[in-house]
Amino acid sequence: MAQNPATIVFFAGAFAYPSCFDTLADYLRKAGYSTVYANVPSLNPTDATIVSTAKDAEETRKEVILPLLDDGKDVVIFTHSYGGIVGGAAAAGLSKSARSTAGKPGGIIGLVYLVGNIVSEGESLLQAIGGAYPPFIKQQIPSQGLAVIDPVIPTLYADADPALAPNLEAAMIPHALAAFETPASSPAWAEAAYDGKRAYIRTLEDQCNPLFIQDAWLEKTGVKWDTVDLKTSHCPFISSPGEVADVTQKFIQKWI
Repeated sequence: MAQNPATIVFFAGAFAYPSCFDTLADYLRKAGYSTVYANVPSLNPTDATIVSTAKDAEETRKEVILPLLDDGKDVVIFTHSYGGIVGGAAAAGLSKSARSTAGKPGGIIGLVYLVGNIVSEGESLLQAIGGAYPPFIKQQIPSQGLAVIDPVIPTLYADADPALAPNLEAAMIPHALAAFETPASSPAWAEAAYDGKRAYIRTLEDQCNPLFIQDAWLEKTGVKWDTVDLKTSHCPFISSPGEVADVTQKFIQKWI
C-alpha cells in the first residue's frame, strides 16, 4: 500500500516499553503509515536520581522527533497516559506552521492523546492528580526511587483477553518516581498552531485515569480538543487495537 504522508511517533505510558503498541502500530503500518517509537530515560533507569520529566522530553525531542522533521517528515504525535506529558513537551514549537515559517522542513501536524496525562507548564503529574499517589502505585519497588503498578490487570487491562494476563503482568516495567514528581516544560497543545489538530480519546471504563480526571485535565487546558469515547479500560491498544487504529486514522486524515 502507498505510504501516507505522515509518520506516527508513539509515546508509551509509564511502566511500559513502547513495544506495547506493536499490534496497534501494525494496523497503522498496514494502512500505509510509518511508525516510530520514543523511549524515555525514566523507564527502569540504572540511576533513578538523575531522571526527570523534562529530560524525558529533551531526549525524545533530540533523538526521535527532530531527526524525522529534519528529514522532511510530517509527524503525528501519539501519546498514551504519562506519554502525554513527555510527547506534549517534546513537540513544543515544532508544528508544521512554525517549521515552515522558520524555513525548516517537516513539522508536527497533529496530537493524539489516548487518555493522555495533561499538565501545565511547570506542573508535575503528581500535582495534576491532586498531590497523592493512588493506592495501585507501589513506591520504592523494586528499589529506591522506582515504582510499579499492582494489581496490574484490573488497573490497566480489565477488558483484555484473560489469556494475555501472564504476558501483560510480566510486561510491568519499573518507572522512576522522579518522572511523576518533576515539573514539565511548556506543552505543544497550548500553542494556537494546534487549533483543530488536538485529539483526545477518552477511555470510559478506565480504572487508572478515571473519566472525571480525564475531563478535568481537558477542561483546565482552556483549548478545544476533538474527543472520541471508547468503552474500554486504560489500554485499548491491547483490548481494541483495531478500533484505536480506526479512530486515529480519521483524525490524521482530517489534518492532512
